[in-house]
Amino acid sequence: MVGFKTVTRRFNNLTDKLQTMYNKNSDKDWLGAAVTAGLGAGIVTSFAVSQGQHPLIALAITGFAVLVALLCSELGLI
Repeated sequence: MVGFKTVTRRFNNLTDKLQTMYNKNSDKDWLGAAVTAGLGAGIVTSFAVSQGQHPLIALAITGFAVLVALLCSELGLI
């Protein structure tokens, strides 16, 4: 027969594993968020530049996307 302490220990181990699995916001990856946003916006704005948009406007849009991604990452929205 399984004792109360064994059941409690197994439940605590399961709880610890679930908390580790779902609480991933403890280590924020600013570099990953910045690179992902920069690449995504860079692809779109490079197409816009090829269609005649000014390159500085494209860089400003890419920079704004990176800032918004970093802000969302810091606030835990991502």
